[in-house]
Amino acid sequence: MNTVSTDDRYLHKKFIGPYILKKTLGIGAIGKVKLAYHSKTNKKVSVKIIRKILFSKKPDLKIKIHREISVMKLMFHPHIIKIFDVLEDSTYLFLVIEYASHGELFNYLVKKGQLHNREALCFFQQIVSGIEYCHRYRICHRDLKLENILLDKIQTIKIADFGMASLNVSNELLKTFCGSPHYASPEVFSNEPYDGMKADIWSCGVILYALLTGKLPFDEENDNMKRLFNKIRFESLSIPDTIFPECKDLLLSIFIIDPSKRITLFKIKTSLWYKSLPLRRTCRNNFLENIHVTTIQNPVFIPDPDIIKFLVPLRLVSDQSVLIKVLCAKEPNLVRILYRQLEWRKMKMDSLQNDIIYKAIKRRKKLLKKKVYIKKKKYIPK
Repeated sequence: MNTVSTDDRYLHKKFIGPYILKKTLGIGAIGKVKLAYHSKTNKKVSVKIIRKILFSKKPDLKIKIHREISVMKLMFHPHIIKIFDVLEDSTYLFLVIEYASHGELFNYLVKKGQLHNREALCFFQQIVSGIEYCHRYRICHRDLKLENILLDKIQTIKIADFGMASLNVSNELLKTFCGSPHYASPEVFSNEPYDGMKADIWSCGVILYALLTGKLPFDEENDNMKRLFNKIRFESLSIPDTIFPECKDLLLSIFIIDPSKRITLFKIKTSLWYKSLPLRRTCRNNFLENIHVTTIQNPVFIPDPDIIKFLVPLRLVSDQSVLIKVLCAKEPNLVRILYRQLEWRKMKMDSLQNDIIYKAIKRRKKLLKKKVYIKKKKYIPK
């Protein structure tokens, strides 16, 4: 986490580290999000600005934010929003995140009313690809909804907001009710231990239904939670005839009350409707196998402190000294897998940043050459 020297006046000048702050994109309960540009590369990013004073009032919030950062640092996938940098000063915490210029999928759907089969499927394939990647690393999102799915300038899906995410390393059932009730599975509603991955699949089904129909499958006008729960658990789902039969079958297999009988992501990917549209390259590439087996087997004798600080908030072991011992152990373990994943991601992000800087320099040189050429041409005597 990088420390920057700044205060309210510095913020007023719209600068933070190498980023030039621009317009406010949104204001939430714990801070605001601003559009920003990297001063060297001109790359657009979103900067989430959080007041640190909130951490003293709500100690759990600090744990939650740092855990969210660590979870996001674990992932590198084209359909998951990237976190580029974390900056801080005495007053603020700044999360520098990938900018999705076309905003929420929710707003896109409101404008269009409902989507055609092909477009809905294209979006759904990207969501499934991103969630499959999360589940590969035992990460359950737990707050999947249209508002947390973003679109970039070429309408690529970006899954965002991992504030409720859980890193379930020991395959234990989860207990906390979280997320939006309209997207929550019946087992989450029932206040019983639940499988977060199965709950994510249910939420994906709600998103798919909404994309195809323009409305939520389970709704209650007065937001009466008891009635909503009864609707989800006891009322049979009405699926319009306009939806393709193969898609109808898929939805019915997602909206199964018993999570043990609910369709898996693997079976969703092999379903007739899902396969009826060729996958985008970003959904086809194997982003799941990032780390070479030998790196997991090799003990980490000199851990990178920049990586350790993102492993600690995940609370995989009791304290940092135990964490170091586990990394040095002879036998491969989950802590080492996550360490190697963070190491791999750091390398990828450095490579990405260098590529962006190289392209920016190349563009500037080209532009400068063009200006010199025009200037010379202008002063050539007739």
